[in-house]
Amino acid sequence: MINEGRINVRVRQLKAGRLSSALARFHGRRDAAGLREFLTDTAAGHAPDDAGLPPYILGLHAQVERGAARVRSRSLAEHRELHVRIQAESVRVVTQYTVREEPAPAALARFGRMVGQWRSAASVDRQRAQQLVDEANQLIACYWDAAWARTRRDGHVRGARPTGWLPGRTALDHTWARLDDGLLSDRWYAPERAGHDADPSAVAQALHILDHQAARGGPGPARGGDAPSGQRWR
Repeated sequence: MINEGRINVRVRQLKAGRLSSALARFHGRRDAAGLREFLTDTAAGHAPDDAGLPPYILGLHAQVERGAARVRSRSLAEHRELHVRIQAESVRVVTQYTVREEPAPAALARFGRMVGQWRSAASVDRQRAQQLVDEANQLIACYWDAAWARTRRDGHVRGARPTGWLPGRTALDHTWARLDDGLLSDRWYAPERAGHDADPSAVAQALHILDHQAARGGPGPARGGDAPSGQRWR
């Protein structure tokens, strides 16, 4: 259990530079006295839930969430015109392939180029968001290194911090694993299964047509950012 009365924290900046790493270690040393029971319990294999993590770690989690949200918001603003064009072109593709049943390679290739641009941009955005996660995890490691070393010095734990022991390690949420869902407004911020069992939108149908045509050697998305929408960049 964490003695919150001994832990007071304000996370100033999410960037794993020399100063931020030193501040993370400072917080770890300062918080160590209130973390003795937490350290001994988790070192023994008892995994804490999020509510049981120190405020400093929770603060890093909040900064990652806010930073990733800003990356996504900027991406939507910067690529709004492309998004609108993809929406419009998807209707043309679906009409040709499912209503008229008349393949239109030129329209599909045009749609594929737009989707390729979207996927390339979305991949860069995910890398930026992942960098925030990596920086936060580096600071979390600095924090626990310092807390463990201080607690070991006081005789409450033994040996070095166990390899791989990093309570509160953060990660990108599931919405970053399916980047094409950014084109499907009913799925991006919705729960895991929301929208997936409903009738597919024109964009979802067009993506399905595009990827299956590409698998058969037809027009596909531009190289550099292409990935079958069924895989969703896993």
